Amino acid sequence: MSLLLRLAIYVPVLFCIAVVVCGQQHVTARQTIRDAVRRSIRWLLYSAAIVVAMTAIELLFIG
Repeated sequence: MSLLLRLAIYVPVLFCIAVVVCGQQHVTARQTIRDAVRRSIRWLLYSAAIVVAMTAIELLFIG
């Protein structure tokens, strides 16, 4: 499975999860979407950092 296809699936799913999580804390749709976008970007950065760390560990131990 190509990386582009994985990202095309991962990003919308991550955003939908963020909408559900943020929807419990906000009253209006505008606030919910704004916070969900911020949270999705934060989660994407965390995911990228985890992938980089795992790749570094793999290269360190496996070579």
